[in-house]
Amino acid sequence: MNRWNNADTTLLCAALFFLMAVGFKITFPGNIFAEGFLFVTEAALVGGIADWFAVTALFKKPLGFPFHTAILPRRRKDFVKASVVMVQQEFFSRRTIFKKLGDFKLLPRIVEFLSRDSTRKIVVEELFNVVKKFVSAQKKEIRSKEIANELRRVIQNIPAKDLINDFGAQFKRNNKDKEIFISIVKAIRRVAAKPETFDKLQAILEEYASEKTKNMGGFSILMAGLAQMLDLVNFEEAARIMQTQLLKLLDELAAETQIHRRTLNECRLKISELADTIEFKGLVEDIQIDASKGLPLEEAIELALIHIESQITTTDFEEAFEKARASKNFSGKSLGALLVNIFNEEYDRFLKLIGEDTAARRAFEKFVDELTARAALHAQPLVGTVAKSALEKLTEEQLNNLVYDKAEQDFIWIRLNGSIVGSVVGLAIFILIKAAGAF
Repeated sequence: MNRWNNADTTLLCAALFFLMAVGFKITFPGNIFAEGFLFVTEAALVGGIADWFAVTALFKKPLGFPFHTAILPRRRKDFVKASVVMVQQEFFSRRTIFKKLGDFKLLPRIVEFLSRDSTRKIVVEELFNVVKKFVSAQKKEIRSKEIANELRRVIQNIPAKDLINDFGAQFKRNNKDKEIFISIVKAIRRVAAKPETFDKLQAILEEYASEKTKNMGGFSILMAGLAQMLDLVNFEEAARIMQTQLLKLLDELAAETQIHRRTLNECRLKISELADTIEFKGLVEDIQIDASKGLPLEEAIELALIHIESQITTTDFEEAFEKARASKNFSGKSLGALLVNIFNEEYDRFLKLIGEDTAARRAFEKFVDELTARAALHAQPLVGTVAKSALEKLTEEQLNNLVYDKAEQDFIWIRLNGSIVGSVVGLAIFILIKAAGAF
């Protein structure tokens, strides 16, 4: 504002021309040209001074004149408030924000940015570090107790009937019950083939014969003794035949025979019927309670958490990431490397999804637009706050220069127009006066 400009030059020229006109008027009294020149220069000088006063009064007190001057410093608060409102409601209005965001397509730029290898590495590493920090922050002892208590609660709350049916269905679906049945039959056969089993069978037959003999009459006892003397009743041979037949039966039960299938189906039927018996359900519930209380869950879970933390924290991210990028089938030798590979694969799936799936692309684009719009709308009050804070920190001189610099040429032309319009109006008035005096 303190710089010399064209308006100052014009005002100075108007003052000099006015002094010249006064000199001409004194030198040539009664000369119409001297009188007109004086009239015009006087009007130009008055117009220039008036507009200089008006422009200067906006920013300070011209020549110390106190009344309704220095408008901007005096109405500083109103100016700041009006500027903030203008910034918020005009420059950053909802309509303006949404229009600009609608014209500015973010999705292609975001996709291009996400497709860079450097961006992929940053995202995958950040995800891996989040998992690493989360695992390291866990208090193993406390967390293992919480998990163990929850597992015990889940185990105890499983209905016994559902547990029996689930186990039965799982065994039947995977033919595990058949394997167990064959294993039991083979185990029985091994016991049945032992000499001790033969001796036991012989002893049972002899005991049975002895019991029967006690209940017979004298003649029957005599005949039984005679038969034994004549070797008509051979307990050893009978026991061997029974053992042989038993082994043959067990072999048929262990092979794919009709008796094997019938027996297995019968066992399955009986086991399924057990699920409805109160005694068996009570037994299963007791096993659930004993298992939940007896299992060392805390120690096992704590060891598992420690192992997981070790697997993750000791992983070299750079090496795991490079291997994951080099080989699509890379699985990693540790849990940390496996996580890096999973994050890398999921990143590929995400890029492919937004690149090829139209619905997913639209959904992601809508999400980005809404997120950007919401961020811009939330920033709207912040813009006003920043503008208010910046304007309030300015001194009066800085505020004056800020406003003046933005419209300096306009202010100069206002002052120039004052002198120009003043001279033109002065000339017109002088002509009218002389024309009126002529009549």
